[in-house]
Amino acid sequence: MISEYRNAIRDHINRFIEQGKLNQLIVWDVQQDEAQDPTLLSLRVYGSRAYTDVIQVACGTSGIWEKLPEKRIAVPLIADVLKLRREYL
Repeated sequence: MISEYRNAIRDHINRFIEQGKLNQLIVWDVQQDEAQDPTLLSLRVYGSRAYTDVIQVACGTSGIWEKLPEKRIAVPLIADVLKLRREYL
């Protein structure tokens, strides 16, 4: 189920990017301090450290131990994340 959930997040992000609907995503420039700590980026984007899985998918990393790339990323809105969590987890 976890891999299906992560694939659903990735598909969601890619679909909106391909459709040019960036206003339905959160676009974020990953800063140096955030690159060292995915939980910090989750806190800043979503107000909680509980969404590191979404951050990792958006950044293309596979584990919390990996440094995040310092680049612009797009992540789903919190309502979409919660919907996907209910559906897959």
